[in-house]
Amino acid sequence: MEFIRQYLLSKNIPIDDKHWEEFTRKNIRTEYKKKDIILKVGEVENYLSFVETGTARLFFEKENKDLTIRFVFNYQYLTAYDSFTQRTPSRCHVEALTDMVVWRVHYDDLQELYRTHTVGNLIGRLTVEALYVEKLNREFSFLSDTAEERYLKLMKEQPDLFQKIPLKHIASYMGITPQALSRIRKRIC
Repeated sequence: MEFIRQYLLSKNIPIDDKHWEEFTRKNIRTEYKKKDIILKVGEVENYLSFVETGTARLFFEKENKDLTIRFVFNYQYLTAYDSFTQRTPSRCHVEALTDMVVWRVHYDDLQELYRTHTVGNLIGRLTVEALYVEKLNREFSFLSDTAEERYLKLMKEQPDLFQKIPLKHIASYMGITPQALSRIRKRIC
């Protein structure tokens, strides 16, 4: 879990050895295989996970189509956060797109860390901030950018995305059809 500690330090979260030891004891290393469904619609998300390696997506089904809401990569949080925080059934599925290794902390254990350690509260706040900014940027992009501009941003931010993820998932994430994505790719390449 040293990569998580380095991540926290990069975010200026000081964590002493005692608190780090308590935090690591509450985390569970979990492996998933490509195409594993980590969480199903209707289940309550019980874990806040941090991806060590791999890629996942959060999606839901509407009118027999998968609609991707989020991709998650190395060193990012993986959770249906509304279900996790509100203790309500998830509105989306979480699927491993590649083999994955994640570190998971249970909701109850995280609440205990929040109550007993200021660093736990700081980690929680920074998690929410990161997820909120990501969501806000995505919403802003949908309202202000063309599909081609969204594609170019995605290429810049995640250049290896197109080698890891099927185009149909990328198209649904961008809010366009796979055919429209193909046309954009042909125009740009």
